Amino acid sequence: MKYNVLLLFIFGCLFAYLSIPVIGYGSAIAIPTEVLSALYDLSPNFALSMVDIVTLGLPLLALLLVFLLISKSLYLKDKAYSYFILLTPFLALHLYFAVNSFSANIDNTTLLTSLPKYLLLVLFVALFSTHKKPNFS
Repeated sequence: MKYNVLLLFIFGCLFAYLSIPVIGYGSAIAIPTEVLSALYDLSPNFALSMVDIVTLGLPLLALLLVFLLISKSLYLKDKAYSYFILLTPFLALHLYFAVNSFSANIDNTTLLTSLPKYLLLVLFVALFSTHKKPNFS
């Protein structure tokens, strides 16, 4: 039990470490103005949130899926909250980034546009942790 939590935490630290280049590459993706202007006419916050989800959220979700599948293949899940231990270092790192960026810039737009990306990851972990294997016998 203790070693499972420790290994999940180490995987979580590795996920947090690898999320930095993924976010760097995702931030460098150029979005065509036709796509962005069509969404921007609906709502500027919605447009920026959708761009954030597509360019950053989905690659992070793919990286998280790799770590979840590795931990599932190693049978590291003991409790229902075990997979959330994998996400904890990532969320702590990005909470640190958010606190530092909000102290320099007091603006709710940054929070509103980046929050759906984190909610997507938390909801995916919640769905992944409740997924049960089918019983064919």
